Amino acid sequence: MDALVEVGVFLVLPYAAMAVFVVGVVYRLYEWLAPGGRTGLRSVAVVPNTFGTAHVLWDLLKRVFGFYTLPKMEKDRTLIVGTMMFHYGIWVVLLSHLGLIVPLPISTPVHDALGLYVGGVAGLLTLAGLLVLLVRRTGTRDLRRISFFDDYFAVGLLLLILAFGLVQTLVVRPDYLSTVSPWLVSVLSFAPNLAPIAGVGLFTVLHVTVTLVFIAYLPYGKMVHAVAYLFNPTVTGPSFRVGTEGLPPAAFTHAPRGR
Repeated sequence: MDALVEVGVFLVLPYAAMAVFVVGVVYRLYEWLAPGGRTGLRSVAVVPNTFGTAHVLWDLLKRVFGFYTLPKMEKDRTLIVGTMMFHYGIWVVLLSHLGLIVPLPISTPVHDALGLYVGGVAGLLTLAGLLVLLVRRTGTRDLRRISFFDDYFAVGLLLLILAFGLVQTLVVRPDYLSTVSPWLVSVLSFAPNLAPIAGVGLFTVLHVTVTLVFIAYLPYGKMVHAVAYLFNPTVTGPSFRVGTEGLPPAAFTHAPRGR
């Protein structure tokens, strides 16, 4: 591997991507939490409730991992299927990548088998779901009209990441544990060591490069919704309670009863 490419991709780019990512997260947090950007409404609820912290957390987990509200809100089966395929697949892919950072109490052959079969199937599922959503967006006139650069740029990066990753997992099958893993741990511990990564192939270089570009871009595009949801005022703040925050109990005395 060329020394300039090695230093640029595996030393400079990781820290540059992390710096841009952190700046973007701070910028987003300021936008979400700044007083000037808020309406003053803690919730859109117009009736009192007794939801506690445990209930809110459980509802959040169901929304994130179960998508239980999606079939109720959407009748488009293509959207539902594509969304579930992509998100369930990407969760498994991300969890499998943790094995490169956190040592697992399993043998190398078992680790390789899990990466090949579990990671490979999850990657294919993620890619298929993403393609379903992309075809839906490009094949629907109304969606094309409201689609902008960010919609296609983020999807394009994800397609490249998945394609390069699948080529590595299913075809090239490099020794991640002795190359990518020690390099990644060294970068995250701020003691970068490029020696393990010196002999990696082209697809590893491409996969790492596009992934780092995506990480840097993440806070600035629509893909930030995975984090932004946690700052939704209907999640982070309690609904109005009767007799508190200036709302008198009498405000609800003449409300019609449900049938």
